[in-house]
Amino acid sequence: IARCIADMISLEVPTISLLLGQGTGGGALALIPADRVLAARHGWLSPLPPEGASAIMFHDITHAPDMAASQGIRSFDLLAGGIVDRVIPEFPDAADESAAFCTRVGTVLHYELSVLSATDATERLNTRTERIDRIGLVEASTSV
Repeated sequence: IARCIADMISLEVPTISLLLGQGTGGGALALIPADRVLAARHGWLSPLPPEGASAIMFHDITHAPDMAASQGIRSFDLLAGGIVDRVIPEFPDAADESAAFCTRVGTVLHYELSVLSATDATERLNTRTERIDRIGLVEASTSV
């Protein structure tokens, strides 16, 4: 996981991560060092799933929804925390409108990649490093 994070940080090409559903554990967190992190409206990301947090704290999984809220793992929580750059809407759920959702995802990916491709590589790498420093991902991954 640490190697993936280090490799992602140092890539010279534009990078985008797309969170479509649930992302848990270190493997999911290893995708965060991208230049842009996008999430579907119902996507979430956590080092520990809410059920696991509930089991540790309360010895059951009935508190999982409360744990999810307190962990700040939902797409809009991640957006507010600067982990995710953009939330892609689902109306009401991607499974109910798969073609339209895929079109929206493609449009967002095209736009973000166009912006990143037009950015100077040194500036892009500096911005990526600043982002990772701000969210503390490198310290967390190397202290494990």
